[in-house]
Amino acid sequence: MPHSWHLGNDVVDLTDPRHGGKAGDNRFLQRVFSPEEQEDIRTSLNPDRALWMRWAGKEAAFKTVSKAQGSAPIFNHPSFRTTVFGRRGALPDGAPPPDNPMSRFGQVEYERFLLPLRIEVVGTTLHAVTWTPDPGHDIPPFVWGSQEAVGPTHDWRGLLEARFSAKEWDCVSHRASALARLAARRSLAASLKVEDTAIEIGCGPGEPGRRIPKVLLGGEEAPVDLTLSHHGRLLAWAYLIPPQLKGR
Repeated sequence: MPHSWHLGNDVVDLTDPRHGGKAGDNRFLQRVFSPEEQEDIRTSLNPDRALWMRWAGKEAAFKTVSKAQGSAPIFNHPSFRTTVFGRRGALPDGAPPPDNPMSRFGQVEYERFLLPLRIEVVGTTLHAVTWTPDPGHDIPPFVWGSQEAVGPTHDWRGLLEARFSAKEWDCVSHRASALARLAARRSLAASLKVEDTAIEIGCGPGEPGRRIPKVLLGGEEAPVDLTLSHHGRLLAWAYLIPPQLKGR
């Protein structure tokens, strides 16, 4: 079912020990970022955070472009060029205090696409969303959220499978995938004012972990654009519900 919008998101757990000091890894910078991006990262007052903002923007844009094109492009990171040019709030460019949110805005360029980018940093959670632009909206009225991946770690398949339909379970590739779908389904149900059992999160074709999520309402595909992400201890989701579906 076609959508007028396409969303993509990515979440980064800034507490992941593998992420600290990555801005000093020149081989990584050269492999992932354009020369202009590398310069922006190196001259930032918080180079690591500047790096992961741009990384998350690229990951989110890859999902958006994949939806808009109907197939995934080859993911060559430097070809997704990020610019972070705005900030809302009066926070300095250094690391924000815990739980003090900061929003940044920018764009991601890829071939014919110029995608708006929104990034939110809350404590040690960094969440980015990109979307296909629309002349009538600066920022589309999407819902987004994140939470810690609280759930079973042992025998998670045996404990979680009963919470999914067979169609949904076929789309689950690992524990974080299952938990992200449960969190998004609960959020969608609250937005649509229905029981979460009325919603299914299926998926399109493709390899496990790369299939685009599809929202089904009463067994039929709904015109809701949904994007999921997870990293470290975090789950994240973003979705856009068209006005006609909200008023059903």
